[in-house]
Amino acid sequence: MPASRSTPVGLVTAVFLGTFMALLDLSVVNVALPAVQSDLDARLADVQWIVDGYALGLSAFMLTGGALGDRFGRKKTFLTGLTIFTLASLACALAPTPGALIAARLAQGIGASAITPGALSLLAQGFPDPARRARIIGLWGAVTALAVVLGPLLGGALTDTFGWPAIFLINLPLGALALIVGLRGIEESADPDHAATDPLGQLLAVLWLAALTYAVIDAGHHGWTQPRVLTFFGIAAVAFLLFLLAERRSDRALLPLTLFRDRSFALVNTASLILGFGAYGTFYLLSLYLQQVQDTSAVMTGVKFLPYSIAIALASTQAGRLTATFGPRRSMLAGYGLITLGLLALLTLTPGTPYAWIAIVFTILGTGMGLAITPTNAAALAAVPRQRSGAAAATVNATRQTGTALGIALLGSLLTTRATTALAHDLPTGSVTAHAEHQTARALIDSQGRPWDGLPLEPGTAHDLFAHAFTDGLRLAVLIAGTITLAATAAVAFLNPTNASQPAANSSPTSQPAPRS
Repeated sequence: MPASRSTPVGLVTAVFLGTFMALLDLSVVNVALPAVQSDLDARLADVQWIVDGYALGLSAFMLTGGALGDRFGRKKTFLTGLTIFTLASLACALAPTPGALIAARLAQGIGASAITPGALSLLAQGFPDPARRARIIGLWGAVTALAVVLGPLLGGALTDTFGWPAIFLINLPLGALALIVGLRGIEESADPDHAATDPLGQLLAVLWLAALTYAVIDAGHHGWTQPRVLTFFGIAAVAFLLFLLAERRSDRALLPLTLFRDRSFALVNTASLILGFGAYGTFYLLSLYLQQVQDTSAVMTGVKFLPYSIAIALASTQAGRLTATFGPRRSMLAGYGLITLGLLALLTLTPGTPYAWIAIVFTILGTGMGLAITPTNAAALAAVPRQRSGAAAATVNATRQTGTALGIALLGSLLTTRATTALAHDLPTGSVTAHAEHQTARALIDSQGRPWDGLPLEPGTAHDLFAHAFTDGLRLAVLIAGTITLAATAAVAFLNPTNASQPAANSSPTSQPAPRS
């Protein structure tokens, strides 16, 4: 059934709610970790995996989620993922042990892996006109960015008021509403004749994405040269090579490599990877800077990110209009350029930088994010036939999610190495007291740049040295992130504006709707 000219309210409501929930849980849990650790008597490693288990499940099954939607029905796959996510949220709230909570977080991530690419694919089907689709993806982009940024604010308020289970219980009414609205308001569509029938490719995709994500996370915790880390990097590399071979030989590949022969599709996915690495990866480090260097509470950290959030929301809606009118390249150039400018402006940070300057930089970064996310997604969908929208949506989301995981781990590792080196140089040695202070200060920084709450530093010399060392490491991280994002900006300049905005693929036969469920 062709999409009506009126806006399908049920589709938009369900997709926006589901996306908001899935991405909110990337960051909402961070501020609740001390309460979780206390209530469940969790070890530091458990606390880290409560955060990272979700990212592991999301990354590992991202490509599979998109393919299942193309084959078995986009509505059915999206609502199934939403159901898994909602039930897993209940399991998180009721978890009696750290292990149970980690397992539930992994299940949440698996559910989210069907929600995020499924949402973008449903929007592609519900809005076949490129201009309308660009505008609605602009609004969707604002929702995705706001969910990540508002996580600490909502998480802190819910934890302080109701306790840490509330950050998961809030998903139950939202999930139920999204399911009810989605059942009634989403038209089913599927393209089994064009979808992947590639079980080996799907298995290898899960294996290499899971191994890569696990290796990056574990390297961030324990170092890049540990045998277990190197083993998982090796597994990821072998599985990836086998995945490429399987995709080349498959007639109905999970990820048709021929898509990457289109320069626009290849450039867009490269840009998406770098967007995750530079912008999303740095966001987490900035949250740590506010909390651990400038002693900002979790809730106030969320408040201080409001310029970032508001800028994303406003710019995303404008990006949809710009993309609809001029194609994605102009908005992408402006967005990636502003992100680069904002990241390099962070080189001016010191432990005592006034918030007024930080707010200005946050506004620049948020505007760049808002202008970049929407056209990146729209360009990926525009570069492929609509019947492969699930695969395209999954690919662009998988590249960004992989970039985010790499950015958090690599930039966090750079920050830690630089900070601990600075601490070793600056702290005096030669006395028992100084040696203890030195070891305490070093222990405050784990491999993701997060201070360890078990060893607090009193205000004074050691705390000041830690703050300067952390900021020094942060400047190195944003220099790397800004340089790489600058390269992405240059690459976007080569994006073909005609092919990316009005591709022939959009004139291909539309999907045949599956029987309405």
